[in-house]
Amino acid sequence: MGLLERMRKRPQIIPGMTLPTLLRVLARNGFRVDTPCLGRLAHLAVLGVLNSMYATCEEFFNSREIESLEIQEPPLFVIGHWRSGTTHLHNLLSLDENLTCPTAYQASFPGHFIFSQAGSPIFDLIAPKKRPMDNMAFSSSTPHEDEFALAADSTVSPYMRILFPVTGDRGFTELDCRRLTSRNLERWKASLILFIKKLTLSEGGRITLKSPPHLGRVATLLELFPKAQFVHIMRDPCMVYLSTHKLWRDSLAHAHLQVPSPELVDDLILSWYKELFALYFRDRDKIPAGQLHELTYEDLEAAPLETLGTMYDKLQLPDFEKLTPRITAYLESIRDYRKNKFQISDAVRDKVRANWSEIYEQYGYRV
Repeated sequence: MGLLERMRKRPQIIPGMTLPTLLRVLARNGFRVDTPCLGRLAHLAVLGVLNSMYATCEEFFNSREIESLEIQEPPLFVIGHWRSGTTHLHNLLSLDENLTCPTAYQASFPGHFIFSQAGSPIFDLIAPKKRPMDNMAFSSSTPHEDEFALAADSTVSPYMRILFPVTGDRGFTELDCRRLTSRNLERWKASLILFIKKLTLSEGGRITLKSPPHLGRVATLLELFPKAQFVHIMRDPCMVYLSTHKLWRDSLAHAHLQVPSPELVDDLILSWYKELFALYFRDRDKIPAGQLHELTYEDLEAAPLETLGTMYDKLQLPDFEKLTPRITAYLESIRDYRKNKFQISDAVRDKVRANWSEIYEQYGYRV
């Protein structure tokens, strides 16, 4: 297997760190990198050199324009646990000409995408054509999670735990913003604001972001953007559990710099789910009326136009009638897509029931 093919099959999920940033993160974790992961570290180091060079160029040519920009419209946040349908919903919203969703290239290389985005075709040569965990189409222009950008820029993100699952990168990977130091929280806030500014400068439109960890950051996001709106998407907990395991196995595992035990991964999946929903329930009532809409993946799959129409109506988003033909065409284009199928054993049902049932009771799911 050639180098290009290996990179496609084993993509790095946080490829945007500069070399100094990568070295700082390594130092925080005692430079502990397991031997099977040294090739991944070398890959990140090469990317770090390139990112450092391009970020310097962007700083020189674009920094004044970025800093002077003011965010005019409050962002729209798609929130929901991993594998709950956030990607599908984000893709649908990206069809709206009034909304701007970050692309995979922009989210992967937050430090220099304004300067370097003309080189996105190179990204397409290296990146996998489909996402490894669900076979959805993937390219430089695919809507993507802002969390990857925030992790690469601020290194304050639960996603740093994916790189360092054993040492945990403690102090930087907390789901609860209240448990971060004030310095790290301010660093994360600055990264989010900077990323939104750069997207606005690059694309215009109302910025629409999708990140599962935002489910636990509602209060902090409202502090930054009091008029922000939120769309929360839910999915059957058993399906979420099985699909999240597949995500870790088929995608995230190839980014580890340390080799975790299966028990550690399972514990992270179970505990992150509980904590994220606990944080969301703690802060949900802080969202002003008219700024939150909740829906289910099952409804979106069964009746997409009706479900989206209701969402647009509740949040008073404009021009749904103009969007409808694009949604219809997009759904027709993915008509042959087959999502992953899982066999739900009694053991899985019992585990989900024991760990997550109290979270989902209020949403009417039978666990």
